[in-house]
Amino acid sequence: MKSLTLFGIPAIYIFIPIALILPRVPVIGKFFNIINTAIHEFGHALVALIMQGKVHKIELMRDTSGTTVTQCPTLAGNILVSLAGYPFAAFAGWFLCYLNDVGYQTGLITGLSILMIVMLIFWIRNWYGLIWIVLFCSLNGWLIYANNQQYINIAALFYAVVVMIEAVSSSVILLFLSIKDSNGAGDATNLAKFTHIPAFIWALFFLAFSCWMAYLGVIHNLQFTIHN
Repeated sequence: MKSLTLFGIPAIYIFIPIALILPRVPVIGKFFNIINTAIHEFGHALVALIMQGKVHKIELMRDTSGTTVTQCPTLAGNILVSLAGYPFAAFAGWFLCYLNDVGYQTGLITGLSILMIVMLIFWIRNWYGLIWIVLFCSLNGWLIYANNQQYINIAALFYAVVVMIEAVSSSVILLFLSIKDSNGAGDATNLAKFTHIPAFIWALFFLAFSCWMAYLGVIHNLQFTIHN
């Protein structure tokens, strides 16, 4: 599968700066960044279920933040649930890039839509999260119905890059928060309470893993471009 190019340039080079600028774009920017938030929160929920815990609710907020309320019977379960969000989203960014590279763009868009619908049915419990999922899945439904492969390819790679870049940028923000206020650094704070390892160490781990996954995603995409 030949990697997508726009204007003779590997599209990933175009989408990376767009993804970096997106958070500063009112409404539309935050709309797409919530894809990463949803995947992040699903990571928490998935691990909670694997550890025989319960998922009470997930909320997706208009500022791209999110919360997952879980209950696990063991300390190990609580640690793994708190650990899951950032690495899961970072891995998803790489995996979505991989799906683009091997030609599964339609499957990528369909899979994301199914994931969001499952979250909506079982866990989403706030109005903004509900509205966002309906709009996001409607957009994807239109793409698939229109059956324009060029549009599908552009959307699929765009989603992958947004998730990948947001995984890195959210880890940077978490690291900053963990240094500024170790009690207000979300997952890193929870992990610090469970393990007595400082929050900024956990945040640094999240950032390193996110950067590694992003590097692999970009390199893999470019290798497909060069080889094809």
